[in-house]
Amino acid sequence: MALETALKFLERLEKEDTLRTQLYISKADSLDKLIQFAHGKGFVVTEDDMTTALDEYQEQFPKGTIEPLRQLPAGR
Repeated sequence: MALETALKFLERLEKEDTLRTQLYISKADSLDKLIQFAHGKGFVVTEDDMTTALDEYQEQFPKGTIEPLRQLPAGR
């Protein structure tokens, strides 16, 4: 279930400019910080689920991209 939540979070990030802007302003430069940001937005996910979601997610919208997030290092 947490994997599904992580995938929904990535979908929202991709299609919502405001959410994506908030993420980049928060300087989420690691996987841990991305997960903390997701938690703050109500998406409770684990590191394993987020990693799997980043690997599996297929971008669907022409507006935004989550590609830079795939390169985030683990750790704080």
